Amino acid sequence: MVNYQSLVGLNWEYGKSDCFGLVRNYFKLLGVELPEYERPKDLQTCDSIFLDQLPKKGFQQIPINQRLPNDVLVMRLGTKTAMHAAILLPNEMILHQKQNSLSCVEVYRFYYVERTEAVFRYATGVTPR
Repeated sequence: MVNYQSLVGLNWEYGKSDCFGLVRNYFKLLGVELPEYERPKDLQTCDSIFLDQLPKKGFQQIPINQRLPNDVLVMRLGTKTAMHAAILLPNEMILHQKQNSLSCVEVYRFYYVERTEAVFRYATGVTPR
């Protein structure tokens, strides 16, 4: 498993240190460079950037019951569409950066499970370590 501890406790800043920034930095630790893209101005009214962009960035959608560590969980947390992403870690833990919060690791509990709209795996074969 990749040592992600340097990604825990980061201050949230939209467009820089947000949930997609955390996903990019996590995959960088795995040796995968994900391109940046402009964030929408209004998260409440836009379509999901994750559902649109992840397949274009080398990710393949998989069934939620086939999830594995290193998969990206795309969730709808208080927005019209799924605008939050987290990384699945071993033991059903997630690494994520919620709005106006520090990045953290927490249990992938029912609250997040029921709000998960898609699971994506990096298609070039990044496997759990």
